[in-house]
Amino acid sequence: MTSTVLPFELAVYCEVFGIDRTGRGVPAFDFAICSEHPGVPVPTSGGLHVTPTEGLDRLAAADLVAVAPPASPTREVSPAVSAALHAAVDRGARVVAVCTAGFVLASAGLLDSRTVAAHWLHADRMREWFPAVHVDPSVLYVDDDPIFTSAGTAAGIDLCLHLIRMDHGSAAAEAVARGMVLGPQRAARQAPPPPPRRPDNGIDELLEWVLGNLHEDLSIDVLARRAFLSTRSFARRFRAATGTSPYAWILEQRVRLAQQLLETDPRVGVEEAAGRAGFSSAALLRQHFQRRFGCSPSAYRARFATTSPG
Repeated sequence: MTSTVLPFELAVYCEVFGIDRTGRGVPAFDFAICSEHPGVPVPTSGGLHVTPTEGLDRLAAADLVAVAPPASPTREVSPAVSAALHAAVDRGARVVAVCTAGFVLASAGLLDSRTVAAHWLHADRMREWFPAVHVDPSVLYVDDDPIFTSAGTAAGIDLCLHLIRMDHGSAAAEAVARGMVLGPQRAARQAPPPPPRRPDNGIDELLEWVLGNLHEDLSIDVLARRAFLSTRSFARRFRAATGTSPYAWILEQRVRLAQQLLETDPRVGVEEAAGRAGFSSAALLRQHFQRRFGCSPSAYRARFATTSPG
């Protein structure tokens, strides 16, 4: 733990991994809070103090090391903490960094040449301080096993549930989510608040049609003709109604449809899912899945499918 930490993000680790849910079918976790100086209270930005009970030697037995985020971005990490984190990765442990904890890993040199998630408020600073790190501020979390990073606050919950889902299955992740009164899974994206929508009956009717015909040619020329508008007028009204461009909106809906098919219908292969969602090839679907979820469609299905082939 650092000198001052964010209390919510630290509490996420405690809530997900520090509570016994074996009665609900969730495996037991051997959870401990560690520090370079065990027994010394650590302040949080909310005025609370946390007293770690274990030293850094505890990391030598950990399968998962979750780093507490500092109250503000930092470029410093103690040599002892850096050495303990490197040793954990070298022996095969996973390391999780929620929110500003990513700065701790970057300072320790563990994120060089990796793609990481960062809160969009901190993304530019991460890029400036650590140019060897590839920052993606559009995602909630990045799975770059054995390093896992997330954006701020609630994104840490999504990442922790993702880790449980990876190792123990969807049922265990859903049991934890239910105990926290949460949905078990969110799409792994973040963004600043979108611009307000402006109702437009003509565009709204077109959107309904598009959702039922994502496999069709949905170029802006095709859509503009269907709306009886010039392409320029159509693009302007579409952005006013949705807050984004026709291409970006349609791509989002196509990825969502492919995601739904892969999660719920084991009979649908990746090639078929790509075609039904309107992608010209499975390769193009793989490209967008990698960008959106940090994994291939097949890997996504293996982790998140709610049913399995008979």
